Amino acid sequence: MKLKDKTYKKFVDYFDKISKKYDDSEFEIAYSEIQRETGVASITLKKALQILEKDGIILMNQGRNTRYGKFKFLANKAVSSKDQGIIKNLDSVDDEETMINQLFSQIKNMSGVIEQLRQRIRTEEMTISVILDRLAEVEDKLHK
Repeated sequence: MKLKDKTYKKFVDYFDKISKKYDDSEFEIAYSEIQRETGVASITLKKALQILEKDGIILMNQGRNTRYGKFKFLANKAVSSKDQGIIKNLDSVDDEETMINQLFSQIKNMSGVIEQLRQRIRTEEMTISVILDRLAEVEDKLHK
């Protein structure tokens, strides 16, 4: 699965804008509103959300019902450290105290991203477990 660069950027910009509106915390929004704001078809929306979640740009959970999703925008943490690079940041730091504060900030951001990845892994593991249980039920019915 791949999105056009323009579409990908449109979604990243949209989630960045909405995330800032909610002070970089988790927010709930209707899928129809995302569609309306980005101007994409529902199939493209679904594909884009899957790709953004896979790329670590957003963290997505079920909202209050099937028409809503809960999102956490991660790119402002992950992309900023990627784009700027730790070495570049360290070269631009003049005094040692500022450098230490920046390192602590980066460690804190990385810890948050790691925790979110752990949550995603747990979700994936639970999904696999459910699928294996259902597969076992189907096999049992076939052998009866």
